[in-house]
Amino acid sequence: MTFKDWTVGCDNGLSCQAVALKPDGPWDDGLSVVVTRKSGLQAMPTVEISGFSTKPGRFRLLVDGKVTESGTIASGAETITLKDAAAIKVARALAKGTSLQLVDTNGSKLGAASLSGVAAALRYVDSVQGRAGSKGAVIALGARKATAKKTTVPVLAVRKIVPSDMLPDASSLVALSEGSPCAQERFGSTQDTAYSLGNGSAGAQSLVLLNCGAGAYNFSSGIYVGQRSVDGKWKFEPAKFDYGATGFSADSKIPILVNADWDAATQSISSYSKGRGLGDCGSSESWVWDGSMFRLTDATVMGECRGSVDWIPVWRAEVKLLPR
Repeated sequence: MTFKDWTVGCDNGLSCQAVALKPDGPWDDGLSVVVTRKSGLQAMPTVEISGFSTKPGRFRLLVDGKVTESGTIASGAETITLKDAAAIKVARALAKGTSLQLVDTNGSKLGAASLSGVAAALRYVDSVQGRAGSKGAVIALGARKATAKKTTVPVLAVRKIVPSDMLPDASSLVALSEGSPCAQERFGSTQDTAYSLGNGSAGAQSLVLLNCGAGAYNFSSGIYVGQRSVDGKWKFEPAKFDYGATGFSADSKIPILVNADWDAATQSISSYSKGRGLGDCGSSESWVWDGSMFRLTDATVMGECRGSVDWIPVWRAEVKLLPR
């Protein structure tokens, strides 16, 4: 959800994040401003400000020229973090202003951000979290005692895999690539990779990332799971995902991930799709392997290509890796 120069979103656990977008034109002094509030009655907002030239010493935050907060920037610090009462005070001040400036002790400008839309963004957070009309709201204050919605996130209990050295041979991967719908997207030099998924009920399993085309900054992979038979032959099937992994078209049966990466330690695969080379918009996801399919654990989105690298979380799950 975007309100003028601010965009906002919440995840399935009702943790919400509002982000300042950079203005049209040069971004040299554009600050990154993020207001985050977790779900739950006791959760308080956090305001994080970054994107300024690191300069140790005192700072002041000015909203429409008036000092709202001050403090010290530690040597080497890249972010100013405000919590609890200070964060609420600043968030409410932001909602009443039109522009934010960060200045040093001498009054020199370290950065600025537009506040157009921040009030609506924070009011949206109050509403989603069930705080609107209560004393616990940031913007949508009311006379009722503080309230907040309660929710839980999925808990994924999966068996930890024990990787083996049984992987598909080169001829098996060549045969897969030649018979895959990805074949028509493969040009020039290509590279396919295989990773062990340990042993399933029928024997050795493997994950295959099959090159399925590339652009200037996004590299697509078709995701397959291989099963080794007792006679040593490999059979491949498109990997199964519970949410989020789709093909190039609605009728595609091959899940495609962008800039895919496998992390054996967490037995998770990730995707990172940039809307443009700058990386200030796009989406990212991670899934954990549960022995038969990939299950979504994290997802972030930034729908606005306006200079922010603070992508908004929209899904999370707790993963418990159980010993075999």
